[in-house]
Amino acid sequence: MKKVLLAANISNTFQELLLQKSYALENWQGGVISKEVVGIITSNKLRLTQEVLQPCKNLKWIARLGSGIEIIDTDYCKANNIAFASSPAGIANAVAEHCVAMLISLQKNIQSSAFEIKDKEWIREPNRGWELEGKTVGILGYGHTGKSFARKLSVFGAKVIAYDKYKKNLSNEYAQEVSLSELQEMADVISFHVPLNKETTHYYNEAFIAACKKHILMNTARGELVDSQALLKALEQNKVIGAALDVIENEKDLVNKESTTWNVLDLLLEYPVIITPHIAGYSYNAIEKMSAELIEKLKAFL
Repeated sequence: MKKVLLAANISNTFQELLLQKSYALENWQGGVISKEVVGIITSNKLRLTQEVLQPCKNLKWIARLGSGIEIIDTDYCKANNIAFASSPAGIANAVAEHCVAMLISLQKNIQSSAFEIKDKEWIREPNRGWELEGKTVGILGYGHTGKSFARKLSVFGAKVIAYDKYKKNLSNEYAQEVSLSELQEMADVISFHVPLNKETTHYYNEAFIAACKKHILMNTARGELVDSQALLKALEQNKVIGAALDVIENEKDLVNKESTTWNVLDLLLEYPVIITPHIAGYSYNAIEKMSAELIEKLKAFL
């Protein structure tokens, strides 16, 4: 029996296709993956390390719902002829829309003033906001999501600059290519759209902040890109004037209400900071789009 392990939500279309091809679908419940599994559909819920993959002697392919493949041991997959694919295009619009929403909410004090209204406080002057028009937004990582965010920002009259270590000649009608140092010197808003790896872990740290003008930080990529203690220090010293975060370091610990990670969030929220629970790309539409993208990429293996 051919089995596909589901450790992520997929569209009905994807499920029906797998059933039509005589796959049995098994929901991930933890434990060792059975030898009958020939395909795995995963998200952040299941990290596919070499240790996890070794018992999967019949595994042929892995579909990753989302943009990052750091949760997959790709070296092991390549050595063992296991195909793998992610779905960055399918998630790009959802994340970009979330970025716009968070940034506007932060600049216009929408969330904070709405909570004041709930407490029967009608406060105007301290809630005076800033417009995006005329601001410079720096995008770090100009892939699918970075480009989608830049495209949306263009209608607000913001100047968008972008830096990507692995892409050159990326300037287009929505963004101007700059060096990293130029981005740090120019950007009023810095938004991260890079993968997590050894090079980018704590990429946003004290040294990075010291090279920047005063700015707003946005991170909808991976929590570990940002050194939370460095961010807290910069907020305290007013080197960073606000942050919009959909991801946070050690966020898996937050299922436990006694986790010390909650203490970090409490400290961050004493400043102009918006935090959402890793939902930027978690739209109903994105599930459909990512599923379609994975079907196309893996059609030779399904």
